[in-house]
Formats: sequence, C-alpha cells, structure tokens
Amino acid sequence: MAVNSTATKKEYKQYYKQKEQPVSNYRIVKGFLIVILLAIAIVFVCMSGAFNISQIVVEGNVTISSEQVVSFSGIQKGTNLFALSKQEIMEKIKENPFVDSVQVKRCFPNKVKLILQERTVEYALPLASSYVYINRDGYILEISNQFNNVPILLGVSTDLSNVKENERLAESDLKKMNTVQKIMEMGIHHQMQELITKIDISNEEDYALHLEKEGKIAYLGSGTDLNTRFLYLKAILKDQQGKTGKVFVNVDLNSEYVYFAEEQL
Repeated sequence: MAVNSTATKKEYKQYYKQKEQPVSNYRIVKGFLIVILLAIAIVFVCMSGAFNISQIVVEGNVTISSEQVVSFSGIQKGTNLFALSKQEIMEKIKENPFVDSVQVKRCFPNKVKLILQERTVEYALPLASSYVYINRDGYILEISNQFNNVPILLGVSTDLSNVKENERLAESDLKKMNTVQKIMEMGIHHQMQELITKIDISNEEDYALHLEKEGKIAYLGSGTDLNTRFLYLKAILKDQQGKTGKVFVNVDLNSEYVYFAEEQL
C-alpha cells in the first residue's frame, strides 16, 4: 500500500538529502584540489627558465641611447619575466630628464619592450658661461656650456642658480611658455623661425623677438593676433632690409600703424 502522508514524504526527502550530502562534499573538495594543483602548475611553469628575459628592446628613443635606457631600467637578462615591476621600471627610466613617458611591455616568452616618448630641447636659458636647456613645457633637460643653436629665452623669473635637471621653471614662466610656443609656431608658419634668435619674455604684455641676422628687435605685444602681426613684420623686414633698428607691431592694429625705428642696437 502506498504511503501518502505528508510526514512520511518529508522523512523520505530528508533521508535522500542526507545520503547525497557526502557525495556533494566530495565534489567540492575534489574541485578545490584541482584548482590548487592547476595554480601550482601555472606558478611552476611561469617561474621556469622558459620565461627568463633574453632580449630587451627599446623603441622611440632618439636622444637617449638604448644602452642608457636599459641601464636606467635596472632590468637584468636572466630575470624572470613575471618578476618585473612595471611601475618600478618606469619610475627609474623617468629619472632621465629627456624621458617624458615610458611603457613597459612583457613580450612572451622572454622579451621586454620599453617604448619611450622623449622630450626635445627647444629653448636655452643663459646661465653665466653655460646654458640651461628646456623643452616647450618648461622641463629642464640639460645644463651645458655648449650652445645647441636653439632660441634663447631672456627675462625668465626662475632662479637658475640652484636649478637641477628634471625640474620645471617657476610657475610665472610656465604661464608664458604657451605664448612662446605660439610665437614659434607662427614663425614656422611664415618661414621665419630661423631668424628668431632670442625671445624676451620679461614683459608678458610685450614679447620681444631678437632677429640678429636682420639686425632688428620686434615687439609683438601680448601675443594676440599673431598671424596679422607676423604678416606686418615680414613686410617691414623686406622693406627695411640692411637697416638695424626696432619694429613695433605691438600697437592696436585697429587704430594704430605698425612702424620701424632705425637705430643702432
């Protein structure tokens, strides 16, 4: 005779549940052991000699040699690829002032790739008989007594007596660097960049260009309407060729005339 009571059905369910429990626990333990064994195997393979570094490739470097980059990185051949600290390597390489950014890539099974973005010397600051070289963002890249044939910035407020590589100019000078860069870009646009030997930034309301090959100083004003001012400057240089003096394009272009004052500089 079939058992239909609710109590009896509950007893059967409880019985089978208790019977299946050991099987379920066994599967969990088995799965856990498999995961541990796989993890151990992966660690063993990763730390084996197959992943020891045998090649270090440097890309994107122009000013800094590949040997210098590898030396700064501290990477040693034979080191396990997985033992590298990317952050530590990047920090070491960026101690070189010419390095703007760097990527560290693991290339399996045994190669490391270092990809650099360099800073470029674009301006010089006079310091006694030496020059402090900076890039467009005001980072100090090098101090040398050799001239690198780049425009010289005059009138900076930064104290250069204790300046160090990889530091930046004072905030007041950094604010002016954006205008300086626009001036140089406009000079390139009008094919006049070779004429600009010095830029006086002492007065942010009146930037002055020293055009030594032309024997002239050009006053640009605060850096507004640069394209128009360079067009006027270009025309005056052509008309006043062979004369020394000052070019005033710092006037209000809506109501005043640009002019040239001949004088001995």
